[in-house]
Amino acid sequence: MTALLEICAFTPQAAIMALNAGAQRVELCAEPNLDGISPPESWYHLIPENLHAKLAVMVRPRGGSFCMNEQEILQMELEIRQLREKQRAAAVVFGILTPDLQIDMAACIRLLAAAGPMETVFHRAFDSIPNPHDALEQLIALGFTRVLCGLPLPLLLELKRQAAGKITIMPGGGIRSVNIQDYLHAGFTEIHSSARLTASLDPDEAELQRLINLCA
Repeated sequence: MTALLEICAFTPQAAIMALNAGAQRVELCAEPNLDGISPPESWYHLIPENLHAKLAVMVRPRGGSFCMNEQEILQMELEIRQLREKQRAAAVVFGILTPDLQIDMAACIRLLAAAGPMETVFHRAFDSIPNPHDALEQLIALGFTRVLCGLPLPLLLELKRQAAGKITIMPGGGIRSVNIQDYLHAGFTEIHSSARLTASLDPDEAELQRLINLCA
C-alpha cells in the first residue's frame, strides 16, 4: 500500500539527503539524545529554499518534561511565527502537557493561533498521556492536522478508527524496513522513521531507500 514517508532528520545534510532520495517529507529537529528539540536558525540557510515546503519543523525549546512555563511558551510562539512568516516549513511539530500529563489546551490554542494556516502536528508527548482516546478527541477539537504516535500497533489501530479521517494518525518510533509492512498492511497512510541503523545522526542510505521503495 502506498504511504507518505516522513523521515526524521537531525542535521540539514540528512534532510537534503532524505528529500533528494525520494522521501515526501522531513521532520527537522536537533539533538536526538533529547528526543528532539528546535533546530538552530543556521540550518535553514543550509537547506535549499525549494525544499522548505517539504519540512515539518520541531518547536521545542529544551529536552525533558513536556510541561512548559510561560517564558518557554512565548519562545515557542515566536519561533512558530518566524517559521510561518519566513515560509521555512509547511508544518510545525509541538506538544505541551500539564503536570498531570494531560494536553495543555490553553497553551496549544496559543501555538495553533501562531501557526495560522500551517499544518500542525502534536508530537510524541502524546505517548505519555494516560488516556489517549480522550486526548485524541481534544486534538481533533483543537484542529491539529496529525499526531505522531509511538504506541503499540493494536492501540494505534484503535486510534485510527476513532480518528475517522478527522486527524491523521502517523505511527513513528522504531519503524524500519523490517517492520514497516505491519503498518502499511494496517492501512496507515503516513509513516515516520529516522531510517537510522547506527549512532550516526544521518539516515542509513540503504535503509532509507528500502523504506522509500516499500512505501511507493
